[in-house]
Amino acid sequence: MKTLFITATLAVFLIGCGSSGPVISKSNVGNLEINVYGSEDTSQRAELYLDGVFIGGLTKRLPVIHVKRGQRVVRVEAPGFKPYEKTITILGEPNHQVLNVFLEKQ
Repeated sequence: MKTLFITATLAVFLIGCGSSGPVISKSNVGNLEINVYGSEDTSQRAELYLDGVFIGGLTKRLPVIHVKRGQRVVRVEAPGFKPYEKTITILGEPNHQVLNVFLEKQ
């Protein structure tokens, strides 16, 4: 009887500690590659805003950012060009999404 009680208690404890998903998961984050094009080399001066928050300057060398899954507003600005803004849905891993931004002169 004592062995049955210990086995049942251990089973309940282990079931409660278990997780249905992986320990480490990228499923809440997706890769977004942003390529900036314009009449001149705008990628050296382009600035990225995500959901209204300044993220930093975009470069051709590292155009990929990791973005939390869901609907996001992407805004790209460069001096002398009209701002570009688009709402996109980040799908999460294993998707690699590409956004090509074509900036127009002001």
